[in-house]
Amino acid sequence: MKITRPEVQESIVNSGGLTDLMDNMIKLFYNITDDELDKICDLASAEEIEEFMQATGKEDKPATFSEIRKGFMVRNKYVEYFQK
Repeated sequence: MKITRPEVQESIVNSGGLTDLMDNMIKLFYNITDDELDKICDLASAEEIEEFMQATGKEDKPATFSEIRKGFMVRNKYVEYFQK
């Protein structure tokens, strides 16, 4: 079972539309908050956003290890919590 940061758990919206559902999926996958997701969306290039989203997989098949790795590299670049 994945351990989610408490601040991420607080940012999960239980009542909402399709966009809230997608945001929740991304926040849980990457273990990030709303503010961290907004920062990534604001600062990342179009190519980085594509890599970030490809890591979550597609309808018919899961993401490859390489795609997941690239997605987490984007997350780590913009989210201070994960920077070393």
